[in-house]
Amino acid sequence: MSNQPSVVETLRIVRGFLTLARKAVIDAHHVEAMIEIDTLMQVAQVETDRRIAVLERAAASKR
Repeated sequence: MSNQPSVVETLRIVRGFLTLARKAVIDAHHVEAMIEIDTLMQVAQVETDRRIAVLERAAASKR
């Protein structure tokens, strides 16, 4: 077995970082000043969640 995380595990880590980054912007009350960046992070979160779901469905269908 490899010690490297799977793609899904890596995506979950990335999702966690995106959540923390968005929370930092929100907690600092800078959403309006950083709306474009916050929007891009939100899009990245949604895409990360979508990709995790696709990979998990594919793995489940192979079982």
